[in-house]
Amino acid sequence: MNIWTDPNKCRGCLRCETACSFHNSGHTSFQPGISSTRVFRSNEDKKITISIDSTCDMCRNEPFPLCVKACVFGARGVSA
Repeated sequence: MNIWTDPNKCRGCLRCETACSFHNSGHTSFQPGISSTRVFRSNEDKKITISIDSTCDMCRNEPFPLCVKACVFGARGVSA
């Protein structure tokens, strides 16, 4: 399973970062600084870039990756 992203659908709400940090904290807190995913928005051209770093464990022990579940705009999904 892989997480795919579509920056054209992203609105920069950061729900994915928050959900990831909740998983990474052991379900104890929301700390975007410990998130495995980042959303950046350029102030010059308003372009959004989404990254997922090597600390991503695909939400091991969760039924589904939380960043995908949290994305209400369809900017994230999973593929086999």
